[in-house]
Amino acid sequence: MDRETDFILRVRAELKSTTWDVDIRNNVDTGAAPPPLAQRPIYAMDQPFNSGAADNPNMDLTATTGWGGASYTGPRVAAPFSILDTIYSAILFVDAVDPGVIFAPLDAFWSVDNRPVSPTDIDLGDLPTSFYRSDLDSLFLLGAAGLDTEEFDDHVVVHEWGHYFEDNFSRSDSRGGPHGLSDLLDIRLAFGEGWASALAAMALDEPIYCDTASNTTGFGFNSESSAIPGFTEGWYNELTVLRLIYDLWDSDDDGVDNSSIGFGPIYAVMTGPQANTPAFTSIFSFTTSLLEQGTGQNAFINSLLADNGINPTGIDIYGSTEQNDGPGVNDDVLPLYTSLTLGVAETICVNNQFDTGSTGNKLSEHRYLRLDLAAQTSVSFSMTTVAAPSQPSAGFDCTADPDDPENTQHSDPDFLVWRSGQFIQAGFGCEPNSEVTPAISLIAGEYTIDINEFRFSDTMSPAAFPGRICFDFTAN
Repeated sequence: MDRETDFILRVRAELKSTTWDVDIRNNVDTGAAPPPLAQRPIYAMDQPFNSGAADNPNMDLTATTGWGGASYTGPRVAAPFSILDTIYSAILFVDAVDPGVIFAPLDAFWSVDNRPVSPTDIDLGDLPTSFYRSDLDSLFLLGAAGLDTEEFDDHVVVHEWGHYFEDNFSRSDSRGGPHGLSDLLDIRLAFGEGWASALAAMALDEPIYCDTASNTTGFGFNSESSAIPGFTEGWYNELTVLRLIYDLWDSDDDGVDNSSIGFGPIYAVMTGPQANTPAFTSIFSFTTSLLEQGTGQNAFINSLLADNGINPTGIDIYGSTEQNDGPGVNDDVLPLYTSLTLGVAETICVNNQFDTGSTGNKLSEHRYLRLDLAAQTSVSFSMTTVAAPSQPSAGFDCTADPDDPENTQHSDPDFLVWRSGQFIQAGFGCEPNSEVTPAISLIAGEYTIDINEFRFSDTMSPAAFPGRICFDFTAN
């Protein structure tokens, strides 16, 4: 380097190696023809330097936060680099138990214009919240000052990266949607959110989860504790899943949490049996596989299950022996799965008893069926509403707007057929009170079926629509 030379040093917010590739980009582009997200600009910082008189000058760079003490008064240069550093911590945590593992390329999008509003428009920065998009291998983080800033909320960043981990190393059957810490959730959602928060606590080696909102507000909780208002521990709660997984890993003695299996067995289950389980992904599929790993710590694992309101006796991937159906006396929660016999109708009811916001993702709104085929078989599925709340009116038109008042008074049964996480077939038509699919050839093996009532998540449903709907389901 020439002495006494003026130059500009540019540092890009990216991580590059033979095993990982992470870029922090700005998603906001209000132009007439925004480029694809993967081509949006990568953040960088520039700093002028003079090489001075030394042959090998030291060059120290400081990425400033822009915080002026009561508000932001300058560019928030540090934000993308803080996000990058947090993701790097998560990468190193995984790499420590599986050195050289290949991480799928990841774009993390952040902007000072990313704000929590609805409807979503990524180009404008209008986001429902911070989230991960599996179809884009990308995570999106809020950054609007005075509303919600995530760049220094390390647990939030790793939580979203935890969904990236599931998507690329494991599997998630979660249907997503709004959720709260004390909510009673669909088993798939409860596991996915609990896993992501547990991974954040483990990777950061910090049990205190903190999520700031505006400059003076936010919320937090301790991964070691479930002491929040309205909390009921059980397999349907994300805090229960978080606490259980974190206690499996951490080495701090706390009641029955008096040992640790480390991250290695957890990683092995997530990347192996959990990714391939014939059941839907849940705390049952996770812990059953963990008990089969041969860690020598099954007594410890069982004690944690019992301490978190989950029955360890005879536990299997389907939760067949579970008895906890939530607080109070509740219908339509257990058993978690109902086995089907070809040609025999099974009556199953769904219930929105735990859903006050028409989100369609709470406990008992989705019910699960199992179909085990000994040989390749041609199968059709039918689902008919029992005691339907309304018969089709003369004005019903399946091709019209499904939210038309003429159409929302009827039951709308839906179902999805899966095989070890692979989508097979859907019954998603809008015909009232029934759903029938054409026959399809299915290879031998076990299939899981998710049934639900669409009206439970339809904000146009009439106020008098029943909160409990039963169906006759048949595999023919």
